[in-house]
This record gives sequence, C-alpha cells and structure tokens, in this order.
Amino acid sequence: MKDVNYLKNMGVDVDKSLELLGDMNMYNEVMHDFLGMIENKVNLLQQYKSKNDMANYAIEVHSLKSDVRYLGFMALGDLAYDLELKSKANDFSGVDQKHDELINKVNETINICNNYLYGEANNNAQNISVKETIKNKDFNDLDPMSQALIFQDKNIVVEETAGPKDGVILIADDSEIVANFVRSVFCNKYDVVICDDGQKTIELCRDQEFRSKIKACLIDLNMPNVNGLQVLEDFKQNNYFVRLPVIVISGVEDQETLAKARSYPIIEILQKPFNERDIKYCLEKCLALYF
Repeated sequence: MKDVNYLKNMGVDVDKSLELLGDMNMYNEVMHDFLGMIENKVNLLQQYKSKNDMANYAIEVHSLKSDVRYLGFMALGDLAYDLELKSKANDFSGVDQKHDELINKVNETINICNNYLYGEANNNAQNISVKETIKNKDFNDLDPMSQALIFQDKNIVVEETAGPKDGVILIADDSEIVANFVRSVFCNKYDVVICDDGQKTIELCRDQEFRSKIKACLIDLNMPNVNGLQVLEDFKQNNYFVRLPVIVISGVEDQETLAKARSYPIIEILQKPFNERDIKYCLEKCLALYF
C-alpha cells in the first residue's frame, strides 16, 4: 500500500518523522522494526502491570514513547508519557485506569502500520512477524539499507561490509528502533555494537582492548537491570572518561535526572527523538575532543 496520505488521514505526523528520519525509505524501515518488536513490548507491559512492577513498567512505557514518536504517532506517545510519569510515581491506580487504553491504542497503531505497509489483507497484528512480512515484499522494492538486512524471526542482523572499519560505536539502549536507526547511520564506517541494558555495557567496557576502539559510547538513561546513571557512575569509578567519549541519549524530561547526567564528564546530552544530523554532530564532537 504505502500511501502516505493514508497515514496523515489517520492522524500520523509523518512530516515531523521525516524531520528526524530523513526520507520515506528510512521511515518504512523503522516501521518494520516497530512491528518486529512491539508484540514483545506489549507482553512485558502486561506482565509488569499485573505484578505492579512499576519500575520496569516505567522503563518499557518510556521506550514505547520514544519509538512511536519516531513514527509520528504523537497521541500514543503522549499517552505513554502520561503512564511513564504515573508509574515512576508508583501511582498504581492511575496506571490501572489508563493501561487498557494504552494497549488499545497500541493495537490501533499496529493496524495502521500493517495497513500502510501491506494492505488490509495482511493486517494480523498479533501473529505477524518480521520474517513473515518480508516474504510479502518484492526484494527489489526495498531501499539499499533494507536490502542489507537479514531477517531472522524478530532479530535483525546487518551484513558486514567489506574492508576495515574506523573503530566502534557502542550503543546502550533497550529501544531496538533507536539502536537500529543509529546503526543504519554509522554501520558503513564503524563497527556498531548494541547493548540492551546497562550491565552488558559495563561488562563490555571492562575489556581494555575493546574500550580503546570506541569512538563514541551512546548511553540511554532508562534501561533495564542497570540504568544509564549507574553506568556513568561505573565509568567514573574506573576512570574511563579520560579516554572514553560518552554521549547520553535520553527521552527523559525530568530536569533533576538530566542534571545528574551532566554532573559526569560526558560530551553531550542528545534528547530523543533525534535525527541523523544531530547524531553525526555528536560523533564529530567526540572525534574532535578525543582523537
């Protein structure tokens, strides 16, 4: 289908998304990523809500907020942000009142995405997988970046390009959409390594040889297990900041949390949603200051 007017008629702010993603090829790729991860995210939200686990619920709904704003689903993003604030405040009643509305809105969003990409005949939001949906497309219709993707169930692997790379970009973010977007920007020139939680980031950076190859370390503040501030504290305790350039990427709007991040010797705080120009500028700043 791929009728942009359909998206706009459904209230999707495509123009705002294109300010971030650049063109419709990238937009379509991000939407593919969204469909590949959203079922798992909904399951986690249901699980955490049933257990009244507000800490993890807040992390997941925060990630959802960032992802859908990239695609221009602003109403869903605003609802997710409202639930993020309620869960961070341990407002169980407030979360309970709006959780079902959130899930219904997510399902509406999935339907819109499927209708846009594949048409109504393939609109099966709960069962469709990335591996299945790629079969519905003509490979030659894909943009060059999408052609470089190998779809294996719900995991996306970028084929390695020939020739040596200029170092490593390390991304610590549990949002697949954000991580894949950053990877698409830099994978031709750098080895891009993705961690979906803070503990994995800490463990990777304990390897001095690996750490010496990092040209930029992008750390999200909201991550499961170990959050971004805890990663920054570990880097401080181990004196990594002397040679390790760090950019904080965050959808957090709480000024106190951002002030805590700024208390560490980081290069920049990059607010989500950000575009290709923003992330390239931050990398250039890292290279200018450290290399």
